Amino acid sequence: MIKLVLKHLNAGDPLPLVAYYLGDGAVERGNLVISVSRKRMHLFEGRGDISVDVKRKMVVFRLAPELYARAVAELYLFGVGVLLDVLHSHKWFAFKRLAAQSLAGFQLAGQYVKLSLARGLRGRVLFRTKGEAEKYAEAARRELEKLGIDSAPEVVASGVYYQVVFDEKTLTRLAEVDEAVKQAIERLEILSTPHTAAKPIIATRLEAKPERPVKPKAAAKREEIPRPKTATPKAVDKIAFKLVDGVAVMKLRLTYVSKGGRKMPTVNAVARFSVLEEAEVFRRRLRLSGINASVVSKGATGYEVVVPKDELEKLTPQEKEAIKRYLEHVLQTGDEEKKKAAEEALHRFDFGAKAVNIGGVRLGLVFKADRPPRAEKYGDPQLIAEIKTALENKLREILEEEYERWRDHIKTTEKGRRLVITHQLLQRLAQRDPNTAKTLNEKT
Repeated sequence: MIKLVLKHLNAGDPLPLVAYYLGDGAVERGNLVISVSRKRMHLFEGRGDISVDVKRKMVVFRLAPELYARAVAELYLFGVGVLLDVLHSHKWFAFKRLAAQSLAGFQLAGQYVKLSLARGLRGRVLFRTKGEAEKYAEAARRELEKLGIDSAPEVVASGVYYQVVFDEKTLTRLAEVDEAVKQAIERLEILSTPHTAAKPIIATRLEAKPERPVKPKAAAKREEIPRPKTATPKAVDKIAFKLVDGVAVMKLRLTYVSKGGRKMPTVNAVARFSVLEEAEVFRRRLRLSGINASVVSKGATGYEVVVPKDELEKLTPQEKEAIKRYLEHVLQTGDEEKKKAAEEALHRFDFGAKAVNIGGVRLGLVFKADRPPRAEKYGDPQLIAEIKTALENKLREILEEEYERWRDHIKTTEKGRRLVITHQLLQRLAQRDPNTAKTLNEKT
C-alpha cells in the first residue's frame, strides 16, 4: 500500500495518500502525518518531501499547494468529498484545514498574509521579534491607507514569536479593492465550508482566478456551434504556468527562426493585448518570475508578448507537457510542412529540468566542475534586485521562522547583475518541496 501511495505521489496524484491519511493518518496541527510501522520506515528514505520520526512511528508529508488543490477538487468532483462532509469526518476536515493553510493567502507590503477562520476571518504574518512585527504593522497600515482603508493591524505575542493580525473588517474592505485578497478569501471559504451537493470544485479555483458562471442560454448556444474536426482543440494550444504573483495563460505557436542562414522550426508562447501598457505589465510579471519575454507591435491589431523556446525550457517538466501535447497534435493533424516542422521542434526542445521553480520564481541550474549545482539568474541590476525581493518574500513564506537562518544563502555578485542561490539552500528547499527535490534528483 505504501509503495503504491509513493508511486502515485511521484506522478503528481495525491488521492491514494489522502485515502491512506483518512485511514492511518494522525491529526496534528499544521502537519500531514501518517502512522507507519518501524519495519516500513526504509521505504521513505532519500525523499525530500517527507520527514520520518522512527521513535513515534510517524511520517510527515509536505505537499505542494497544487497537490492539495487537486486532491480537494477531485474528491468533490467524484462525490467523495460531499460524503465525507455529511459524515463529519474529522480527518477530512483536518486535511482541508491543511489545504487552506497552503492555499489561502496574499501579498501585502512585501509579506505573505495567511488567512484562517479559526476565530472568525483573520490574516496573520509571523515574526521572530517584536520590533520586526511593529515595523511591518506600520508598513501595512501605510499600504492600507493608500488604498483608502483607515485601519491598523494588531501586533500580538504568540509563544516566542510575534504575529501581525488583520481583522475581518479590514480584510473584507481590502477584498473590495484587491482581487488577490478576494480570491484568497474565496479559496478559504471553499476549503472551510461543507458541501452537501456534488457540485464540482475546480482545482484552478483554488490556485487562480475563479471562473465566471455561464448563463444557461449562453451555454446552450455555445454547445450548438459546430467546430471543424481539423481545428485545434481549445486546450491543446494553450499553456498555463505559475508566476510569482499568480498564473499566466498563453497561446503556443509553431514558428521559425533563422540561424546560420537556415530557417529552423521552433515553438514559442504568445499573449495578445490591444494596449501597449497592458502588454508591458504582463511582460514585467514574466520577468519578475525569471522568464524573459519581448513585446512585439502587430500594427493596428495590437501588441504581442512573446516568450521564446529557450525561456519555455525553464518551465517545470509538468508545465512543459502542454508544449509536448501541442507539437504532437500538430504532428498528427497538420499538413506535410507543419508535420515536418513539429517533428523537428519536438526533437530540439528540452523537456527535462533546466531550472528550479521557487514559488513561481525560476532560476537556471548551473553546474561547474567539482562543484555542487546552484541556481542563478543574470540580468540588469535593477531587475535582479526586484527578482531578489520577490524571491525573498517567497522564501519567507516557504521557510517561515527558518528564513533568517538562510537569508545569507541568497546573494548577488558582479555588481548586482547575478543572483545566486547556494546549493545548501536548494537542498533545504528540496526537503520542503517535492518539485524542487525532483528537479535536483533529475539533474544530479
